[in-house]
Amino acid sequence: MLKRIISISLIAFLLLAGDPQELVENLSRAPELKHAQWSVYARYVDEAEGEGPVADYRSDLSLACASSLKVITLGMALDKLGGDFTFKTRLYYSGNIDQSGTLHGNIYIVGSGDPTLGGDQVGGVYNSKKLVTEWIKAIKRKEIKAIDGAVIADESLYEPYHVPGTWTWEDLGNYYGAGLTALCFSDNKYYLDFMPGAKEGDPAEVIGLRPDVPGLTYTNLMKTGPLNSGDQGYILCAPNQYHAVFHGTVPAGEEKFTIKGSLPNPALLAAQSLKQGLVKANIPVGKTEAVNNEKITYQNDKLLKTVMSPPLFRIAEITNKLSNNTFTEMILLRTAHEETGTGTTKAGVELIEDYMDKLHVEHSGMYLVDASGLSRENMITTKIFCDYLSAMTKRHSFPDFYNTFATAGDDKDYGFVVYFGKNTPAANNARVKTGYIGGVRSHTGYVRTRSGRLIAFSCIANNYHCKTSVITKFHEQVVAALADME
Repeated sequence: MLKRIISISLIAFLLLAGDPQELVENLSRAPELKHAQWSVYARYVDEAEGEGPVADYRSDLSLACASSLKVITLGMALDKLGGDFTFKTRLYYSGNIDQSGTLHGNIYIVGSGDPTLGGDQVGGVYNSKKLVTEWIKAIKRKEIKAIDGAVIADESLYEPYHVPGTWTWEDLGNYYGAGLTALCFSDNKYYLDFMPGAKEGDPAEVIGLRPDVPGLTYTNLMKTGPLNSGDQGYILCAPNQYHAVFHGTVPAGEEKFTIKGSLPNPALLAAQSLKQGLVKANIPVGKTEAVNNEKITYQNDKLLKTVMSPPLFRIAEITNKLSNNTFTEMILLRTAHEETGTGTTKAGVELIEDYMDKLHVEHSGMYLVDASGLSRENMITTKIFCDYLSAMTKRHSFPDFYNTFATAGDDKDYGFVVYFGKNTPAANNARVKTGYIGGVRSHTGYVRTRSGRLIAFSCIANNYHCKTSVITKFHEQVVAALADME
């Protein structure tokens, strides 16, 4: 049945490719959308007076958009902070160093909201082991041979480690639901290795957890799923909780299968990792590591090292193409802090609303509760997306912003649209941001017509009763029809 529906849809595309509006109206009558809410909007970014949209179907609906929301957060951040903006994480000491080399004070790791610190998502960043090594080198250069205080992680720039309040419980323990802190570490995630059983239904054994997370315990309910069933495993945990529950399935036929979890407290793990490294380097540390949430004034002459992130344009590209929720949320917090002095999600959302006003984008159909789209409570219209994307083409940051979108059908690009638009006029043309959470599928971005005019498009489906791949195929046809226009 599914193949028959897709075949009918492809025939419709072939017949109506020259008329995107007629194609959209035809697709809207597909049985898969009978009980769904579906919206499509497309317009020329240089729309002339009286020209009107290229395609418009229920563009006034306020819908959950999932990760397509990231384009709004990242575009604003690039515009306000600039593509060359960098995060700086500083290592300080307090107290004094006596003649024997003993530090009578503490070592402080001071976070500035760098989402890449000690991680593996962005090229050129020290991984966690190399980062700790560099910190220890800086401590040794100061001829510190012992520390009678503690290693303290300072996350006071923002609220203590937390997640937006409307994220779901099943998301929180997984890497895509990792929390927010001014001192991120190792992408705020850990790797969890399982050995599936011999057959479907057998228990799946935990055989590794990387990096080691001191104090973390777990209940393992993970089972073995069918062959080639992929990652159907979940981790139930939350910020500052140190007992996790593993449940769901990992596929049979694998010697090892890895899923990713969210760290209970990244800032604390940073302090623990540095202390462990110091002890291994024969620099004893007298007191237990801790996290600080109170403002501290540091002395410039006691700065040991500054670690700089890659430039924001590079972080934003990775964030959008790999759809990293934590990175997006962290970028919003820093943008809000720079602009308002308050690094909170609420301040960031209000800043987005102000930014829409600045761009003269009417946004009465928008209601946001996070930056990344993970919450089902976010609402926006396809028209708002397209008016925003059109306005962004006139901003100085547009080249960096445009580069954050993955190229449809391009094997050399990365992201989630390698096969989107293959063998259609959209291939190696459309720049697409995808979005997916339960019952939500969206595609938003830019595409050029055959004559070279740039179109902004957005397609969002909510509450559909079919495979998500069918909705993706509908959206692919719409974008291909736009690309096929003269």
